[in-house]
Amino acid sequence: MNWYYIDGPSRVGPLNETEWAELLRTGKVGPETLVWHEGMSKWTPYSQVVPVATPPELHEEDPEVLEAEVVSEEPQAYAARITDLDFPVNISACISRAWGVYKRYFWLVVGATLLTLALIGAGSTLPVLDLVIPMALQGVFTGGLYFLLLRLMRSEPARISDLFAGFSSKLFQPLALQTAVVYLVTQICFVPALIAFKIKGITLQNFGAVFSDDPQTALVLLLVLLACSIPAVYFGFCWMFSIPLIVDKDLAFWPAMKLSRAKVLQHPWRIGVLAVCAGVLGTLGILGFFIGIIFTLPLNYLVMLALYEEIFNPPTSIEPPKPE
Repeated sequence: MNWYYIDGPSRVGPLNETEWAELLRTGKVGPETLVWHEGMSKWTPYSQVVPVATPPELHEEDPEVLEAEVVSEEPQAYAARITDLDFPVNISACISRAWGVYKRYFWLVVGATLLTLALIGAGSTLPVLDLVIPMALQGVFTGGLYFLLLRLMRSEPARISDLFAGFSSKLFQPLALQTAVVYLVTQICFVPALIAFKIKGITLQNFGAVFSDDPQTALVLLLVLLACSIPAVYFGFCWMFSIPLIVDKDLAFWPAMKLSRAKVLQHPWRIGVLAVCAGVLGTLGILGFFIGIIFTLPLNYLVMLALYEEIFNPPTSIEPPKPE
């Protein structure tokens, strides 16, 4: 049975029995918390649903119980099940959910985002690693950030140390491979433009002078560059959920990229609109430097993950009614 509960402006769920027991144990769900599960007609305070009690603790001497608690769906089975399922793309709901998480966990969200960017930036300035970071470790750091933000979005315990979850033996390789493949594919997309610029002897340093002396040639080269950016944007768009799928569903890098592409192409226009909204937030954050990063870049990640939750974690049962 799956549970849902109301947390401020947000509806949280579905939660399985194990997750629900943890919320009760930690006091996250209390007697007055509005809850719902299959079979209920409306949202009801938890004290009126079942007797208020803390679930029994699990003990190390109960290995069979512990083993049963961690049984979950195999990654391959999950990918096969979710591929053809349709899903809503509720733009306002995704933004609202992201905003609720942002407000509630402001300092942790902002601190985690800034620390991740600092780690990526610091690593890219080191000798040799300036190539390794963009091709591999950026995905490892980003995967850790997504891992932390997803836990916050699900009202699960989260710590700043979760940022390094991507360095675990299970996640490091697929995250590094995913980022390396995306990096190489996007670079290949721009090869024709680089060749055209090389033939004309144009660099970033002399482009302004060329544009003034020969605007027609400069315009043609800009159009070539724009044409090359189209496939690069397409691949980045299709693979936008591959890192969350790796850290959240334990998928290998290529199955994660294939599943991300399959789901994005189910509703590309609606997802594209939300991606543009999130991208604008991220761009404003970068342009605004420190202040902008604090107020907009974390929202970019949260909006994308709210959409991820709608697509890849759909309710397995009847939707609860809207809270009164």
